Amino acid sequence: MEFLSSAPLKILQKYKIGTLVLLLFVFSWGLFGATPAYAQPSKRVLLLNAYSYDLAWTASITKGVEEAIAAHGDSVKLSVEFMDTKNYFSSDYLSMLVEQYRFKYSSVYFDAIITSDDNAANFALKYRDELFNNAPIIFCGVNNHTLPDSPEFKNITGVLESTDGASTLKAALLNDPQLKSLYIIIDESTSGKSMRLNLEESLAPFAGQVNLIWLQGLSMTELKETLSTLPQHTAVMLVTFTRDRLGNSFTFAEALAHMYSVCERPIYGLFDFYMGDGIVGGMITSGQYQGEIAADLAMQVVEGKKAESIPVVHQKANRYMFDYTEMARFGFSLDSLPHDSIVINIPESMYEKYTYEIWSVCGAFILLSFIIVLLIITNSTRRKAEKDLEEVNRYQETLVEQRTEELTQRSRELEMANYELKKLDKLKTAVLNTVSHDLRTPLTSVLGFCKIIDRDFNKFFVPLCHEVSDLEKRGGRIQDNLSIIEKEGGRLTRLINDFLDLSKIESGDIAWNDVSVSPGKLLEQAAPVLEGYFSDTGVKLTVKTDDNLPNIVADPDRLLQVLNNLIGNAAKFTYHGEVTLTATTTEGGWLKVVVSDTGVGIPQEELDHIFDKFYQIAQSTTDTDISRGSGMGLAISKIIIEHYNGTITAESAPNQGSSFIFTIPVAG
Repeated sequence: MEFLSSAPLKILQKYKIGTLVLLLFVFSWGLFGATPAYAQPSKRVLLLNAYSYDLAWTASITKGVEEAIAAHGDSVKLSVEFMDTKNYFSSDYLSMLVEQYRFKYSSVYFDAIITSDDNAANFALKYRDELFNNAPIIFCGVNNHTLPDSPEFKNITGVLESTDGASTLKAALLNDPQLKSLYIIIDESTSGKSMRLNLEESLAPFAGQVNLIWLQGLSMTELKETLSTLPQHTAVMLVTFTRDRLGNSFTFAEALAHMYSVCERPIYGLFDFYMGDGIVGGMITSGQYQGEIAADLAMQVVEGKKAESIPVVHQKANRYMFDYTEMARFGFSLDSLPHDSIVINIPESMYEKYTYEIWSVCGAFILLSFIIVLLIITNSTRRKAEKDLEEVNRYQETLVEQRTEELTQRSRELEMANYELKKLDKLKTAVLNTVSHDLRTPLTSVLGFCKIIDRDFNKFFVPLCHEVSDLEKRGGRIQDNLSIIEKEGGRLTRLINDFLDLSKIESGDIAWNDVSVSPGKLLEQAAPVLEGYFSDTGVKLTVKTDDNLPNIVADPDRLLQVLNNLIGNAAKFTYHGEVTLTATTTEGGWLKVVVSDTGVGIPQEELDHIFDKFYQIAQSTTDTDISRGSGMGLAISKIIIEHYNGTITAESAPNQGSSFIFTIPVAG
């Protein structure tokens, strides 16, 4: 939490001056250099989600908003934020979000803000003057139906989430007319509390017919114990359960899977993200449709309509949906369902399942019949065709002989060219090896004398410079220059070492001092050295190893070289979060080592080339602060791993981090 709260301030300090210069340049260009055809800025809309994209409800709302906005072309730019308040809802966390959004959007004018769910709507109402230039708000997914009556409900409209629990209970009674009790599962979230108030009102007419039992404020263990002992002629209504009494968080699918594993009675639901995962069905609310309606209202505001002039929409576009698999599990008949119900997972008939195959066979039979008739008709011309074919064959044989001779000659030429290329490659390796050796000795002398000069200068001359301000500045400049010489000399030394290693490997001159190595001890000894890559950053290095890892036969120095290359690469491209080094044993008896980071990631089109020699990942980034290496570290690592019959791969996604995985067979 400390790192999260300080990260925006570090970023602000780093880029504050550059951002101001960029804004002044854009403003002056728009004022003096832009033509009228490009002077009109595009509209900006912010989608502020209360939860994370991992929740299917939030994902469906986001999809609905994005598709609706995209239909308007490039005239509207959509920005999307996920507050993740299902997992984090402390005052410190909300204060951090305020600082983050102030940094990102203080200079951005939004024409409209779309919020999904109650926490986002409340946040936007509280901070829109401070963070979002008092932009109009269009909410959706809000269960608090009293929101329009609040004093701050100004310059705002939206879509109230209207679940229909009464219709779902009616469907349960149609399936089981003897239903006695309905257990209603709901969590203590802001949305959950609002939905309970609405459900209590809509289910009130059934109080004398069905016993309504509220399962709220329970842990997952307590909830599963209750669901495992339900008697006959009872049912469950799952409203929402993303956090239990003990603070444990669950996705919608995880929560339903826990309940489904112990519950022997039918489970009904209210939202489409539960369909197909174990609920019988009910009157289902769609998150995507909520997002589409909210986006349409936002576009009216963007086009000039006042938000307060647009009535709040009470969303009634719910549909009866049921899962055939669950219906069959409890012996419910499809005939008992309400009219116009949507039923998923209905088994296909033989014709529906094999329609393509049946028509393919029929078509093939018709085609074969036509071919037979055609063969009979053309039989009289077959003899003439055979003679023509013989002449064509003789002509083709002549062409084949000529072409074969040409290909043979071309093959000889390619063999000669390949021979020359191999000679050039050997010459290149020899030159690199010689140049690298010749450079190492004078470079070592340069670095040695540089350190001696730096030591003597600090000892004898710097104390004398304090009395004269001009000499003190010059002395500081000399110290900075000496530091740069040492830093760049060290980088050049590493580059020469990489060249030497690569040339030795390619020429077969490298020594492989293979011994039996304990991976756990090796990583334990290497950890302090690897942590040095992160000494001046906020990034954390975590080393995780399984107990009793089996030994491997390898050169420990070469394995440390691979680890240094992978950890150094991760440190170069990771600005916050952590880098994790994990060592495990696979089921096939291989040592598996994974280096994962939370860095900038690698574009998909770059992954096929990162292990190529002299390929620099920094070429694909726009961050000029990343020091480019020799482009040989990953290539050398690949050669070392493959020397021990292992494999090395990479997985990555832009802005989400990267993982480098290598495996080596264990000893014996």
